[in-house]
Amino acid sequence: MHVKTTAESGEKATGTQLLDRSIAILNHLGELGRGGARVSEIAEAFGLNMSTAHRIISGLERHRFIERDETTKRYRLGLALFALGAKAADTTGMRRVCQPALLRIAAETGDTVFLMARNGFNTVCVDRQDGGYRIDSLTGQVGGQIPLGVGPASQAILAMLPPKQAEVILEANAPQFERYHGLTANVIRQGLPEIRKRGYAVDDGHLVEGISAIAVPIILESGDVAGAIAINMTSARLLRSSARDFVQVLRREIAEIERTMNPHDVSIAS
Repeated sequence: MHVKTTAESGEKATGTQLLDRSIAILNHLGELGRGGARVSEIAEAFGLNMSTAHRIISGLERHRFIERDETTKRYRLGLALFALGAKAADTTGMRRVCQPALLRIAAETGDTVFLMARNGFNTVCVDRQDGGYRIDSLTGQVGGQIPLGVGPASQAILAMLPPKQAEVILEANAPQFERYHGLTANVIRQGLPEIRKRGYAVDDGHLVEGISAIAVPIILESGDVAGAIAINMTSARLLRSSARDFVQVLRREIAEIERTMNPHDVSIAS
């Protein structure tokens, strides 16, 4: 990914520019996930000289927004950022309304349940509840993000957006899809009509080996997509169980959420 800034690399950055670049770097590291990036890679991605890149990264590391792996020398998001994300999630009406449903689903199925919402061109994890065992996911903890179009919850949201809006998102995110097991915008695009028709999305272990997921969107009375709830499980468990059973559990809980959710409590990012 190569993201050019509007300023030349040699230009003296203002406070606003440094803030903008810091936020852009945080978003970039969030997209890269656990692998992270070296200082030189970050500098190249944003057209920065090494001095400016070091200055920004040192500030973010000092506040624990990012951390460096001492073995690989690569930077990734830090615990302080996840803590802020969790605090922010606690204040959202969406999380407050949906949390009892997530707890019930996790208790009934024994699997990990995720509440996902749209954040611009990404999907963010607003809440998660672990069942009888802990399972890996693309977003990780609360606050983790992935590009819209990656994963069942993300695709369930995307499928319910107006087609023209979904197409803009697909085109914008297309360069990022390849690192998700060779996923392409065209593959996602072809799957959206079927998701829209049946009302849920499924991944049978394509994105994370051995892990499958089923997601159902949350639709407000206005027709807006508030988010989606996904159940993540081992692929072997999905094979032993019927996908319809999981969908039935999700639809039952989501129907109650849709009935009680106040649209003013939900931030619909556009």
